[in-house]
Amino acid sequence: MPGEDAHLVGAEAVERAKTWLEATMRVSQAYTNVSNRSWARRLTLRWPHGDRREFSYDLGGLFRGGEWDGEMFCAEVKWRKNASDQGTEYRAYLAKCYVALAEHHALSEHFLWISWAPFRASEWDQLASQDEIRRAVLGQSTRVLGTDDPDEAVGLIKGDVVEELTQRLWKPLVMSERQEQLVPLDEWRAVVAEHCTKQKDMSW
Repeated sequence: MPGEDAHLVGAEAVERAKTWLEATMRVSQAYTNVSNRSWARRLTLRWPHGDRREFSYDLGGLFRGGEWDGEMFCAEVKWRKNASDQGTEYRAYLAKCYVALAEHHALSEHFLWISWAPFRASEWDQLASQDEIRRAVLGQSTRVLGTDDPDEAVGLIKGDVVEELTQRLWKPLVMSERQEQLVPLDEWRAVVAEHCTKQKDMSW
């Protein structure tokens, strides 16, 4: 797919992910990294070492209700028809999440990976494991830890950050076109919104 077309398809996927998250009614606000300059800044970080280039998440926002009420998330969205390059991209994403959490990034209470195709299915139960996170960080050690020496890099990884990250990472969410439609209807959401706005201890 030509670069420009791929970019347009990717932007559409981000909007579709945003629409679906909001339609679940468990997300009170969701913004893309092109929604406005404020959210672009919030979703953008910088590698701490090496070339110190910026990287950004595609989406960010706040959860509503239940145990996550008011907690913030950031999400990476990938439009793929099959596994494609997701295995490599996912490892880079884990390294970025490690950086975000280590730097106490405000949106780093939850990390979501949203795609339209599964990948690394035989390793699915390990995609948010400590070992997987460590491999991801070592793969980007020059930019994350400031060294390309494998032995030194191992000693620089913060074990508490790795452990905490396993709790904040969601297993990849795999979407489908029909699943996007399997959400409460607009008229149902209007009823719930009206109910919530009438409750003193609930917000919408």
